[in-house]
Amino acid sequence: MTREIDCPALFDFVAKRRKETGGYGATPKLPATIADTFQALAILTLIEPHSPDCREDRALAAFLEQRLASPWPGIDTSFRLFAAARLCGLALPEEGRVNAYLEQILGRDKSLAATSYAVRIRKEIYGTIPVFSDRSRELPEIWAVQEVFSWLYLRKMAGEDGAGAREQMVDWLKRSQNGDGGFGFFPGTTSFIENSHAALAALNLLGAKPLDRAGAEAFIVGCQTRRGGFARSPKAAPFLDSSWHGLASLSLLSATRPAALIGSDPALAMMP
Repeated sequence: MTREIDCPALFDFVAKRRKETGGYGATPKLPATIADTFQALAILTLIEPHSPDCREDRALAAFLEQRLASPWPGIDTSFRLFAAARLCGLALPEEGRVNAYLEQILGRDKSLAATSYAVRIRKEIYGTIPVFSDRSRELPEIWAVQEVFSWLYLRKMAGEDGAGAREQMVDWLKRSQNGDGGFGFFPGTTSFIENSHAALAALNLLGAKPLDRAGAEAFIVGCQTRRGGFARSPKAAPFLDSSWHGLASLSLLSATRPAALIGSDPALAMMP
C-alpha cells in the first residue's frame, strides 16, 4: 500500500524558502525567483483550502507587482508570473500590453513551446480566444512527454478532437512509464518527477489513465524526502520545482489522491 505524503513537512519545506523581502527561492539561501514563487504558491494552493492572498502579505505582493511592472522575461517565466499574480488575486497587466508582448515573442519564436505558453496566457490567464498557427502545432521529429502535452493542449484549444492520433499517443505515453512507476522523457529513458507530471497531464487531456496508476503514485510519493520536499527521483535532492511537479501529479491521479488534496483545482495541476 502506497504511503501518504507528509503535507505538514511539505508546508514547512515551502515556508523555509519564503524571503522576508518577498517571493520564494529554490533554497533557503538563494534569492527569490518568479518560477520558485509560482511553484511555492501553487503548492500552497493545492494543500490549503484557500489560495494565498498577497493583499495580506505586502512583501510578497510587492515582489510580484515589481516584476509585473518591469520588462517581462521569457514567455515560460512570464506565464508563471501571471499565474502567480492570479493565484494571489493581484491586478493583471492590461491585456493589450500582454497581446503586444506575445506578438513580439511569437514573431521570432514559432516553436511548439512558445506557442503553447502564449495560448495558455491568453486562455488560462485572460480567458480570451487564442490565435493558432498550423506550423506551431507540429511535433518535432524527436519529442518528449512535455512536447506531447503542449501539442495535445494546442489541439484541444483549437477544437481538434485528435481522434486519429489518440490511440497512438496513449500507447506512446503508456510505454514511457517505467517499471519503477515513473515516466521517462520518452520510452526507455530514466524516470523523473517532471516527466511524470507532463505525461499524466497529457493522458488527462486524452481521457486516459497510466498503464500502472498505483506504480505512478508510488514513484511520486517515494520522491518526497525527509526534508518534506520532493526530489526529481527518489535519491535526489528536493527543490520547489520538483515538489510542485510531485503534488500536481498526485492531484491528477485523482482516484486515490491523499485526503489533503481533495477539493484541489484540477486546472491548476495542468500546468507542467
